Amino acid sequence: MHINKSDMQAITQFYRRDNGVDKYAEVAYEVEFPIYGTFGLNEIDIELTGGINSAWYSSNFAMKVIVYCNDIALASDLSYGVRYERASYIVKPQIRSERQAIPQGCDTVKIRMEKQGNLSRMYFTNIEKIDVRLYITNKF
Repeated sequence: MHINKSDMQAITQFYRRDNGVDKYAEVAYEVEFPIYGTFGLNEIDIELTGGINSAWYSSNFAMKVIVYCNDIALASDLSYGVRYERASYIVKPQIRSERQAIPQGCDTVKIRMEKQGNLSRMYFTNIEKIDVRLYITNKF
């Protein structure tokens, strides 16, 4: 499954009031979808790869990516993006979990991407692009 930023819901948190206007920080991004074909399975293989880009001025940041099955965390990765000489280097999450135990099948899969650090850093880190691929397979 190919997932872009437009597929994800931004999770926000109040940051500050500025001239009477409330400002919110995007602290995480989530997408959830049903999964089929796992009835009777006890384990699956999970692989997630891709990239997360921020604006060049906010690219020193960390992002934790978590894959859930039925709201139970199965696998995660913590990756870092850096800025060097006005160029951004993207966050590249890498998750590979073979024979991951699942509780009585897996009806829904959720991917959550959480910015790391204090709320101010989250506010000023501008995620411009999310482009990841998720593969879920099983072995009989």
